[in-house]
Amino acid sequence: MVHLADGVLLLSIQRLKGERSERSLFHVLNGKRSATTLQDAFFYDLEPIFGLFPYTKYDYEKLLASFEKRGWLNRSSFTLTEAGTMLASPEAVSDLFDRLGGEYRDYTTMTWKRLSLFVQTFMSLEHERTFYPVQADRLAERWVKQIVRTEREWRPLIQSFHHELETALEDIGDPYATAVVYRFTGAFETGYTYEQIAALLDVDARTARLYFLAGWNALLWKLPRDAKLLGFAHGLSSERMTLSARGSYEQFLAGRSFQQVQSQRRLRTSTIEDHVVEMAMYLDEFPLDQFVPIEQIKQVEQLRDKSSWALKPIFEQIDGISYYQIRLVFARLKRGETFV
Repeated sequence: MVHLADGVLLLSIQRLKGERSERSLFHVLNGKRSATTLQDAFFYDLEPIFGLFPYTKYDYEKLLASFEKRGWLNRSSFTLTEAGTMLASPEAVSDLFDRLGGEYRDYTTMTWKRLSLFVQTFMSLEHERTFYPVQADRLAERWVKQIVRTEREWRPLIQSFHHELETALEDIGDPYATAVVYRFTGAFETGYTYEQIAALLDVDARTARLYFLAGWNALLWKLPRDAKLLGFAHGLSSERMTLSARGSYEQFLAGRSFQQVQSQRRLRTSTIEDHVVEMAMYLDEFPLDQFVPIEQIKQVEQLRDKSSWALKPIFEQIDGISYYQIRLVFARLKRGETFV
């Protein structure tokens, strides 16, 4: 039987267009925060699944072998067959894929842990019941304990939480809303497992998990900025730039040159270059012409195959340009800028 979760994984292979390897996708699925993997996720529209499929090498090999055996995958070229392409094509697959929010997973995951543990704690205290924490996370437990100990009138706040959740759940709709609602644990009922949600929605457990992840991610971004529920995200960052790249960015903002940043941070040239590529990828404004001559910028845009993010064909056609500079131009082109 073909499941929606299979379609999501097939779509991730399709988006790589045969330009990256099996290993590249493995690192994206596991959320490896290396420069190469972050760039693969960015350029090939794989950020929504970043870090959401933590496969072991054995399980990943088993998955690809099963796709090949079922006639969906050409492993020699790491591209989909006609049958695989058909399974990756339905709108339901791309809709689920693009809702997943893997690029924000640290933010969304901890916000969920805090809220779900708070709901369980509050409801259990209200009904004077002992309980085993639904989240085995020390940081989340500590955060919730501090909140619960605060002297305040909780009932009006709980009503606000309920109203905000209800409104956001209506906006995201089913099956996403159902997957989120049934994961909550109260004083008397334990949150459903993915297997139980799967039975409820008539899907497999892997797809049920993706519905939950997509639903929770969508719900958080549906909340208005002044929503009281966003208090559970206090102190968390939804920024995609790595902490190390952020450190270099702050040095550049202070007016330091590339060489000064490298000297100050005692990092290799290639590492600072990777940080600059991250800046080009994630910042709304970026001074590209400070790193690449304008004529080379125009050449890269003109020579690039519009369906490809391959670096080598560009490198071989432009004298004096580096792969680093091509990546910088590609990053701004990916963000919708044009220079020709």
